[in-house]
Amino acid sequence: MTDPIPRRSESDRFADSVELSRDRDVVHYDRTRKQALTDGHEHLLHAYEELSVAEEELRAQHESIVETQRLLEIQRNRYRTLFDLAPDPYLVTDEAGTIEEANTAAAELFGTPAALLIGKSFVTFVELHARAEFRADLHGLLAADRFDKWIIEARVREGRVITVEATVSTLENRSADKKSLCWLLRDMSARRESEESMHALNRSLNARVAQRTRELEVALAGEQSARKEAEAANRIKSELFARLSHEFRTPLHAVSGYLEILQQNIHGSLNEEQRKDVDRIHQAQEHLLALVNMILDFAKLEGGPIELSMAEIPIEETLRVAESLVAPQFAKKGVTYSHRPGDPTLSVFADREKVQQIIVNLLANAVKFTAPGGTVDLEWRVEDETLVVRVRDTGAGIPDDKVEQIFEPFVQLRAAGSLPGGGTGLGLPISRDLARAMGGDVTATSALGVGSVFTVTLPLRKHAAGPKLSAPITAG
Repeated sequence: MTDPIPRRSESDRFADSVELSRDRDVVHYDRTRKQALTDGHEHLLHAYEELSVAEEELRAQHESIVETQRLLEIQRNRYRTLFDLAPDPYLVTDEAGTIEEANTAAAELFGTPAALLIGKSFVTFVELHARAEFRADLHGLLAADRFDKWIIEARVREGRVITVEATVSTLENRSADKKSLCWLLRDMSARRESEESMHALNRSLNARVAQRTRELEVALAGEQSARKEAEAANRIKSELFARLSHEFRTPLHAVSGYLEILQQNIHGSLNEEQRKDVDRIHQAQEHLLALVNMILDFAKLEGGPIELSMAEIPIEETLRVAESLVAPQFAKKGVTYSHRPGDPTLSVFADREKVQQIIVNLLANAVKFTAPGGTVDLEWRVEDETLVVRVRDTGAGIPDDKVEQIFEPFVQLRAAGSLPGGGTGLGLPISRDLARAMGGDVTATSALGVGSVFTVTLPLRKHAAGPKLSAPITAG
């Protein structure tokens, strides 16, 4: 029995249902395909990114390799430059001694261009009788890293045989079983010649030094002999001064005695003219006696150590006594003198007679070079346990470059056009020597047209229970 034919409406419904199912499959297929395409695209993008990263890494590695190659080339060129310009001969050989590299100094040593040295065996430059020993030493060298001071007899340019000192070091392996050797060579012949030249120069210098030493010894002996002669002559001169001064003083004292007899009218009265003549003779006699005493003092100073009678002496009193001896000269010439006193209780450890002699010399010197109407003043004070006495005058002054000369014996300065004054030029040198003998000094400062200041310094000795040693200067 057959099923009944479906009606149209049922067929349509079936067709519609089939069509609907087909549409749903198509939609499902399309979605799957799109998802696959999306996944593939993302995969491709990821792979591309990885490729880009790998490309950047490869580029960076390539740039690093190029930079490394550039640096290696710089180092290679630097090594080649240093190798070629090295002052000592350098060779690089293989284990058998075949030359692989040679610098300019090596080419000059062997008299062969560096390019022609490459490939030659180093042993060909060794003397025949020494080659067997050289090969044995070369074989033993391979077991060591360095060999110093290897002495080799080598034949170099122009057929000369020289002694070469070699220092050999092994370089890094170039292959698993091969080594290279670096040879530093030094021509001992040149060094030996230099040493011989140095020895010859030393011998020449030693001979010249010895000759010069002998000359200096002869000169020194002559100088010592001359010094002894000068000292002997100086002693003779001092003895002569002392003897003559003594001989002069004796008749001068006699003259003074007879003059006093005449002045006292013992043998009869003198008229006015005779009395003036006697006074002039007396003045000349005193002046001459002062000069003789000055020369005698100088002779004593040069004859040896000065005899001093050191003691505590009152400063003010000692200065006053010295002033009294020069006062007539101030009055006679019309020079005003002033004294600025200090503490009368203060004392100084010195020789009274020598201190008075110094002050008399300075005051007499001041009045001599001060014009009538001028002034001379004396002041003293204590500074740092030192007595300081200053004598100022308003004389013509002394040039700066002549101040020290006035302390030299027999030197007398005078203004241009002026007449020479009396005296020996010994007062200031004697005064300085006496002050220095007592531990002090005499110095001078001066200005032309203004005057001079002579300063005496003497060390003090403080009393155990005495007053403080200070004496301010009273304003004048």
